[in-house]
Amino acid sequence: MPVQTTKTTNVYWPDGCKIEVKASGGAYVDVGAIMGNFTSTLEWKENQVEFANAGKSSVQVKDMVMKGKFTLANLDPAILMTLGNGVITHADTAASENSSIPDQIIASGWTDNVKYELLPETSGSDDTILKLPSKPVFTSVKIATSTTPETLTVDNDYVIVSDGASQSGWSIVFIEAGMTEKGNGAITIDWGANTPDAALTLYAGASTYVMTAYALKATHTDAAAKTRTLELFAVKTVSGGFNFGFKGASESGVEEMEVSFEAQIDTTLTEGRQLFSFAVQSGAA
Repeated sequence: MPVQTTKTTNVYWPDGCKIEVKASGGAYVDVGAIMGNFTSTLEWKENQVEFANAGKSSVQVKDMVMKGKFTLANLDPAILMTLGNGVITHADTAASENSSIPDQIIASGWTDNVKYELLPETSGSDDTILKLPSKPVFTSVKIATSTTPETLTVDNDYVIVSDGASQSGWSIVFIEAGMTEKGNGAITIDWGANTPDAALTLYAGASTYVMTAYALKATHTDAAAKTRTLELFAVKTVSGGFNFGFKGASESGVEEMEVSFEAQIDTTLTEGRQLFSFAVQSGAA
């Protein structure tokens, strides 16, 4: 049997994707591990009339939506809160103050104006990362130089930024222009006493609530760092989209939660570009 086509440039092998969500006014945060496939299907309603004496009209398309689902394995309460469209709220329970956080080292060769996760470990013998509800406290931040280590100053040599993608909730950004000694040497963060969260509790329940849409982005990155990206601009998790439960010890796999969603148009965006974008970099596999 002869080959009927040789056009296979845009044939893709299954390889998964990264899913990120963004609350209104926030930054994209990786939801973490998922199970199985991510799917999203474009749907619309059609309006057409048949005239008594002129045949059928053209087809009008309206009420465009993208419906989809994915199964979440990384059951991070903060992610569930974002997926909840504001219906799910939270409260933090503080733990005791921790003054035993070991130094954190940012290796030499760091890049200017790039976020680095702040990773406060519980102690020198416990590498559990502490979740910090407020801006971290340092005893000092020093950079290695050819002579005496230089002490860096906040808002001049570095800034601390809230970062939902960081395990602690915070990251640090270095500003080489503010430093006396140049050269991107290793940086030592000497942690001060900080009070972490002991628990994050989610709540839901009100007689009525107006939902706030979040944005969702699914990205596949190949071995050459080229991407295929689907971005949905105004997403709501549909009713029944949260299934809280606990698997029995006799079950296999991990605990998981299937999230179903529907993306609607965002009328604040350009007409014709209000529902989604799908971008494929040239040569992406």
